[in-house]
Amino acid sequence: MAPGTRRRAADGAVEQYDPATRFLYVPHTVTFLFLGLLALVYFSHPLHPERRPADPAAADALAYSNSKLGIWAMVLVYLGYSVVQGPSTCMVRPHPAVWRLVHGIMVCYLMLMTYLLFQTVDDARLFLRHLYPELGVELPERQYGADCRLYIPGEGVNWKALHDTVFDEFVVAHTLGWWGKALIIRNYTMLWFISIAFELCEKTLQHWLPNFNECWWDSWLLDVAICNAIGIYTGMWTVRYFKSKQYNWSGISEQPSLLAKAKRGLLQFTPYSWDDFEWHVFSSPKRCFGAPLALQCFFPVGIILLFEVNHFFLKFVLWVPPINPLNTYRLAILFLFALPGIKEYYEFLESPSRNIFTKLGTFAWLAMAIAVVETLICIKFSKGLFPQPWPREVLVAWGLAVTVFGVVFGTWSYRYYVSSGVAAGGGRRAITTRQKTR
Repeated sequence: MAPGTRRRAADGAVEQYDPATRFLYVPHTVTFLFLGLLALVYFSHPLHPERRPADPAAADALAYSNSKLGIWAMVLVYLGYSVVQGPSTCMVRPHPAVWRLVHGIMVCYLMLMTYLLFQTVDDARLFLRHLYPELGVELPERQYGADCRLYIPGEGVNWKALHDTVFDEFVVAHTLGWWGKALIIRNYTMLWFISIAFELCEKTLQHWLPNFNECWWDSWLLDVAICNAIGIYTGMWTVRYFKSKQYNWSGISEQPSLLAKAKRGLLQFTPYSWDDFEWHVFSSPKRCFGAPLALQCFFPVGIILLFEVNHFFLKFVLWVPPINPLNTYRLAILFLFALPGIKEYYEFLESPSRNIFTKLGTFAWLAMAIAVVETLICIKFSKGLFPQPWPREVLVAWGLAVTVFGVVFGTWSYRYYVSSGVAAGGGRRAITTRQKTR
């Protein structure tokens, strides 16, 4: 093929066949298998097996070390298989193998969550110590709403409370998280619904999780009006940038200079093309919510909220402090599989012949499975940890909210379908009249 030309593969992935990078897109299955087997031979010492020490303590330490190495080797072997032989996805940048690796990581994470689901809460906490020895210790939860006074009589502005909240280490992460959500969902209505709904979830569950007990100005001003707004609007600006950008990919070998080649190499980490998600959330009641098996627009909103709430419950029941890297790894995994997952779900939603038997994309399917398994872990491990009864005001507020929602949504549905039926009926009557006239 000529430099810079591409072909559409059978699985829908776009592969580049520029001479300078052709070797990166040619399957190296035999080479990878040979190198992988050499690595196994080198690290497993099959020709010089270890002997079990006579000392019981040394024997137990050796067994523990070998078990840990064996588990990690098993994970790495599966990830290597995923990179080379895993299913292709709709994502092609920076390389299809990267997204096959993400798929493998998702499967490993789902298996890890499934394993924890069958343990007791104490055993699950001890298991995490294999990853980080400092875990397995009960930690106090930080209460952000201990002192919500903005002004203290006789002392002035409550600078301590403002400083501790505004300069919290998670404020920047909070904003970046909403920037990422905007890149994933690409719809103001759904983003703001998630933003407000999560704050309501915090207010609903703050009698169980002290971490949710925030001041009103922290929740609605700092979080929603500032951090969430900055993340959403900068994220949507990024979406508009990629949407309006002209994509004309030429191969590295076609670049005139070394600097141009380096710039083209960096552009490999930007999207190959940009899809605009036209959700049309309120175009019809069915499009908005639909039946439980219809999987309409607000279904991914519910899944994202479930992941958000599960994050705090998992930290609490498994005794994982906020600064532990496990939290960062989980958020990174969620972001990576949400990018293709939402795209697959949108394509499923827009499928002309969609029904409950239509195949859902791999990433979207795994995301739903992970969300359910995480929720089951939270339910199982929370047994006996939250004896506090539901506050009366919370039950009354949600009862009123559900009633109002039911009335509004029912009225909208009735008026929508009645008007649609009348219009269709009128059209049929007009056609019949014209036929009789002729």
